[in-house]
Amino acid sequence: MAGEVIEVGSACFGFSAGDRVMGLTPGCYAEQVCIDHRIAIRIPDKIDWKTAASLPAWFMTAHNALVTEGNLRRGEAVMVQGAASGVGIATVQLARHFGASRVIGVARSLAKLERLKPFGLDVALVAEDDWPGSVRRVTDGNGVELVVDMVGGGALNGNLESAALRGRIVAVGRLGGAVDQLDINLLAFKRLKLIGVSFRSRTITERAAIAQLFANQIVPEIADGGLSPVIDAVFPLADVAAAHEYLKSNAHFGKSLLEIGYDKAANG
Repeated sequence: MAGEVIEVGSACFGFSAGDRVMGLTPGCYAEQVCIDHRIAIRIPDKIDWKTAASLPAWFMTAHNALVTEGNLRRGEAVMVQGAASGVGIATVQLARHFGASRVIGVARSLAKLERLKPFGLDVALVAEDDWPGSVRRVTDGNGVELVVDMVGGGALNGNLESAALRGRIVAVGRLGGAVDQLDINLLAFKRLKLIGVSFRSRTITERAAIAQLFANQIVPEIADGGLSPVIDAVFPLADVAAAHEYLKSNAHFGKSLLEIGYDKAANG
């Protein structure tokens, strides 16, 4: 979500009417939204409205999963499961930005994976193939230190197979379903850490800390062009049903947005 502040509460500090802000908060399919000032992020002048609106839901999620929860260290190998998804695209870019030695992406579409190469993807693996075996081969049998997973169901044990000894797996999304069987023997043998993340269960204090870290570390990089959010499509708010159908088609690459006061000429 991104918009212009129209009013601030008596307990709010740091923002005034007219400020441009973005944030991750419920109820954004609307012309006006109420957001806690602690999770609002000021939009730099160099970032346009569409880019700003796209950032909290995918780049902030990816940053939290990769850096804070996944504890990525420079020189480690990273596998992004569901790499062609919105958060996946952001994770690939951030993994390269934070010094991953190799960035491996798994997705159903080879064409979409190829489009990720300019954003930092080193190895593209199609989900229908033996991707755990391929991960081991391209890492000299070691596996990857960190897996960031957008798929969930159907990918869990493959993620375990792909991880290195004492590796970390961060479960972000459930594009493949919310239920799967876990090979506890493999989890224990490799001494892996399986980490779940969700903004829904976080306190406002936790969410504020995530927003502040994102504002400090990532927003300036985007403003200066060091990271490149991909906007795929923009729909007027009245066409929200069509936007959802487009997402279900899996034809998109990048973020799709809903725009208030949609300008047809500006959006082609």
